[in-house]
Formats: sequence, C-alpha cells, structure tokens
Amino acid sequence: MQSKRELANPMIPEPPAQATTITTTAELVRFIDAVAHRAWVAIDTEFLREKTYYPKLCLVQIADADISGVIDVLAIDDLSALVALLVDAETIKVFHSAEQDLEVLLHTFGVMPAPLFDTQLAAPLVGLDDQMGYARMIAALLDVSLSKAHTRTDWSRRPLPAGAIDYAADDVRYLAVAYPRLVAALNARDRLGWVMDDTARMTDPARFAPAPETAWRRVKGWFHLPAGAQQILAELAAWRERVAIEADRPRRWIVSDTALMTLAEQGPADDMALADTVELSDKMLARHADELLAAIKRGKAAPATVLDPDAGPPDGPTKRAIKHGMQALEQAAKTAELPAATLGSRAEIARLVAGRRDTRLLTGWREEIAGRDVLAAIQAHQAAN
Repeated sequence: MQSKRELANPMIPEPPAQATTITTTAELVRFIDAVAHRAWVAIDTEFLREKTYYPKLCLVQIADADISGVIDVLAIDDLSALVALLVDAETIKVFHSAEQDLEVLLHTFGVMPAPLFDTQLAAPLVGLDDQMGYARMIAALLDVSLSKAHTRTDWSRRPLPAGAIDYAADDVRYLAVAYPRLVAALNARDRLGWVMDDTARMTDPARFAPAPETAWRRVKGWFHLPAGAQQILAELAAWRERVAIEADRPRRWIVSDTALMTLAEQGPADDMALADTVELSDKMLARHADELLAAIKRGKAAPATVLDPDAGPPDGPTKRAIKHGMQALEQAAKTAELPAATLGSRAEIARLVAGRRDTRLLTGWREEIAGRDVLAAIQAHQAAN
C-alpha cells in the first residue's frame, strides 16, 4: 500500500498562476471558453448562510492544471456560461467536501454539477485519513501549508479585504494539483470506480429538497420525548421549517429547538398558556400564536406513536448485536486497509440490527468489501440469542 510519505512527494507541479478575478459577463465568457471541454476542472464556492435559510452564493473559484479564476457572481448579471460548464457531461467537476457547494449551486442555478469527483471521499481510499479537511489534505499530499487568514471573511462584502481573492483561489489552485495525484493513486489500487460511484449518488437533487415533514429529525434530543409529545414536535418542526423557507431565515431565528421541545412537552392550549410556556417575543406571538396553537392541536390529535422506533439509546440485546456488527466492520476495514468510518457507521449498523436494509453498507463496492460480512455477523449473533 502506498504510504502517506510517498503520496506527499514534495516535488509537485506548480499550481496555476495567480488567479484571474472575473467581474463582468465578457470576462466570464472568455474564462469559461478557456476551460470548457477540458477533462476536468476544480471548483469551490464561497457563500453566506448566517442570516438566511438558503445559502447565498458570493464567489465561484475554478482551476485546472493551467489557469485559475475567481468569479464574482454578485457582480455579474449573466452567469449562463458558468451554468453551461457545471452541466457539461464531458467535464468532471472536482470538489473537496462537495455537499455544501452542491447545495448552494443547485439553489442558485437550479442545476446539479455533474459528473462529480469529491477528493474528501477519495482521500481515505488511498491511505489518508477519513473526513480530511482541505488544508490537511493539501499538507499531506503536497507538503503545502495553506493560510487560514480569511476563514471568517464576509464574502458578500465589496470590496473584499486584501488577500481574500488569493485565499479563495488557493482552494482550487492546489486542488488542481492534488486531483491528478489522487486519481493515479486510486487507479493503482483499482478504486477509482469506488469514488465515482459514491459521488454519483451525491448528485441527486432530491437530497437537498426541503422536507418539513421530517424536520423533527433536526431537533436535538427529540427521541427523549414521550410518544404523544413527539407527534406535537413533528407538527411544530414542520411549521417552523415552512416559515423559515418562506421568510428565507435560519430556522433557529423563527423558534429555537429548546422552545420547540418545551412546547411539545407541555402542549399549551391557548394564548395565555403559550406565552407562559416559553419566552417568545410580542412580535412572534402576535404573528404566529394561532399557527403554533394549531400545530400543537394537530399533534395532540395524532395517534401517540414514536416517530422512529430505531432512534434513541438501544437496549441491551441491541447493543450486543451492534457490537458484533462493529467488530465485523472493523475486521473488514483492516483487511481492506481502510478506515472503518469510510465503510460504514455505527448508526448504519444499528439500522441493520433493526432489520433495515436501506444503508450504504449494502450498496455498491461496500457491500462486497464489508456489508455482507457485517450483516452475516449480526444475523448469526441474533440467531444464537
């Protein structure tokens, strides 16, 4: 197996030169023409989300082995050339930890970048750590230390502070050097297809669609509530999600998780009880009291059933079955020389123990490497007990 030291050969190609800043439609068209129809391009985004429900795209950075550019999407009216590149089926779009980038690009342009390659998914398959941040991966692969000077920059500011453009460009300039190295290492292990399978599943737009009906899953500790209170919480969380979407504000700005849990547990039935249960602003009560009370009423009327029987702390027999599954997972990971977390998680094994089969452990390459053995170990333990 290729070592981290071998992967981190300091004799690396020079990354693309200082990035071009792109602020007009004409500049964008010229830049996209220069990178269009390449086999691959590295892409990153900068966005804000602190004050909105949906992320607000501010910059898009693009590079290949020869050139790099930083596109100021706030300054350009016509971004169709960029959209064309994102959906070009002949060009692989290379990201690191693509999840949030995909979400903001889908929300902004209504398209999903594809085909896709995520270097964070690739890293553990070539001997690097699981869930590596970008800076750590670049340090490991290229022996380059990246600046952290602008990690808290407000990317909607104009003009941007000195050094911000170069900082943003580094997120693709070095990615454009790391990508071919990762592909070579994956090909040497016959694992490139594994990454492409994983990233293909990431490009399903349905993954990013708002889902008020399951918003209760986002409320920390929901499973500690009694079954009846869980039904109230589900109605309240769905209401909050819809209000947050309509107002384009963070859900915590509408009502906090703590307040939702208290309302679900106490179930106030009128305005006075509502005001006494949690601290809500006069503006909130005036605008939404009736809606909150209606959600609580719907929850009370629903059958008092647990939202997800598989959630929450497992009982003794379940813990022991999960332990056997984890042992099998760790053995499979050792045999494949992979981090166990790359193959599956404790939560996925808990689903297998509960009889669920909708898990990545039983799909694609993971099923062959680990999933079958893990499931067999769980079933053998359950049969013997």
